[in-house]
Amino acid sequence: MAKPITMIKRVTMSKEEMKLQKQERLENKLAENSESLEKVVELMKVLDDAGALDILVSLVRHRDDALENITKEANKERYAKVLENLSGFLFLLGELDVEKVTTLTGRINKGMEGAIQGSETEERTSVLDLAKALKDPEINRGITMMLHMLKGLGKQPEK
Repeated sequence: MAKPITMIKRVTMSKEEMKLQKQERLENKLAENSESLEKVVELMKVLDDAGALDILVSLVRHRDDALENITKEANKERYAKVLENLSGFLFLLGELDVEKVTTLTGRINKGMEGAIQGSETEERTSVLDLAKALKDPEINRGITMMLHMLKGLGKQPEK
């Protein structure tokens, strides 16, 4: 059977050795994250050039006064409805399907481009022109999409 350990020698490092070890660890971290650090330095430079860094420093230094002033302003009657609507709007954003909104927004932008191009012409559209336009697959698809959207808008909301 093995003998029990009776004497423990602790490894002691001098303050200088500990400082060198910390310095080495810090240098390794700096090297590993050099791209991120360069971006942080660039961000600080941009904030400083814009004067925003001074504003942020002042806000942090005088945070109690700043929070008091912000709270006083937010409690005014004229902002009550804005704050109410803001919370409702945030809940609405949570319910929106961003992918569908992005697709719809892209289509609306294309439609606006077409509307701008069409508004530059002087030609008039007759009823017969409308009937002929329905044969165009893009126009037909757009009208069908609008009809489905109107149908969806007319449905009773589910509770």
